[in-house]
Amino acid sequence: SHDVEYTVCALVTVPYQISFRASLMYGMDAIMGTEQLKADSGEELYSLFYMFDTPDREAEEAAEHFLAELTKGETSPLMYESKALVRQDFQGFRQMFLLLGGALCAIVGVVGILNFFNAILTGILVRKREFAMLQAVGMTGKQLKKMLVTEGLLYAGATVLLSLVLVFLLEPLVGGMLEDMFWFFAYHFDVTALWAAAPVFLLLGVVLPLGVYRGIARMTIVERLREVE
Repeated sequence: SHDVEYTVCALVTVPYQISFRASLMYGMDAIMGTEQLKADSGEELYSLFYMFDTPDREAEEAAEHFLAELTKGETSPLMYESKALVRQDFQGFRQMFLLLGGALCAIVGVVGILNFFNAILTGILVRKREFAMLQAVGMTGKQLKKMLVTEGLLYAGATVLLSLVLVFLLEPLVGGMLEDMFWFFAYHFDVTALWAAAPVFLLLGVVLPLGVYRGIARMTIVERLREVE
């Protein structure tokens, strides 16, 4: 063995994708020509890591098939990574996010609708005496239904407006956090889901008050006044 002096030309960071995925505890990694390394070490060199690209998708599929056959079996000493394997792993990761995110959104949506239903239902039932008194002094059923529907639409509109404000305030912050956590995540501001949910809440703002009114309208004004008393 003999000592060899080298001149360091530059300090570089090798991307993980083209690195050995490992490093020595004592020592450093260096990039140099194979012929120079062979001459300086005086030993035969063996390739531990080989990277290549394919010119088109057809060649990529052929190389994928060849490498899969070459490395199949648990006893094979060889392994490989490819774009196809990365795509497959990423799709599984993506499906997990879609499943968990979809389930979470569904739960939050159901809770929101139930809360909306409960707010309208409670608001009408606790005012049964008030409605009975209004009808006793001349308010017609049509006018009462119009008032309840207007209140329901205002409540639904306020819900959508508040949600829109919260989206504008929180979504950029949450999107930035996700971009920092996951390298493959790209933030895009989108309120499509909110616009899709808005008609549902507006429809509920009409249907729920009418449904509750039909329930309380089966009782006469006198019965409603006596029941509350």
